[in-house]
Amino acid sequence: MSEPGTREAELRRAAESLADAKRRRRTDDWRSRNRDSALTYWARDTAFTRRIFRTVALAEAVSWAALLVGMYLKWVAGTTNVGVQVFGPIHGTIFLVYCGVALAAASVFRWSGKVTLLALVCAVPPFATWLFERWALRSGHLADGERPGVRS
Repeated sequence: MSEPGTREAELRRAAESLADAKRRRRTDDWRSRNRDSALTYWARDTAFTRRIFRTVALAEAVSWAALLVGMYLKWVAGTTNVGVQVFGPIHGTIFLVYCGVALAAASVFRWSGKVTLLALVCAVPPFATWLFERWALRSGHLADGERPGVRS
């Protein structure tokens, strides 16, 4: 049988060893951050988030255009419904991705509730995501540092 204080001493040494290992980690290692996971660590890079948001906003507008062409061919020209069958699911997927990316951008760039709501509402009318992206870029909502309409 072991001595009464031996088990406690072993546990204390193990805890100190883990704490030392944690202190030796590089500071840019995502695991050493309390609030960021691996995903949000990369999303907090404003240049990366800005590039993703702009790309998805443009893709959403282009998918809207393709869906409108498909609807024209189906309902007005009456020739085929393949355009709607192909571009409907594509546009739906990009729409959902845009909504998620808009919420992530709102978090990263600290948009106010009004700007966030505007970004989400702009996903509904055709080409509005592209117009919102252009407006947000010009007005500084996709810039680093202090911006107008930012919540504290």
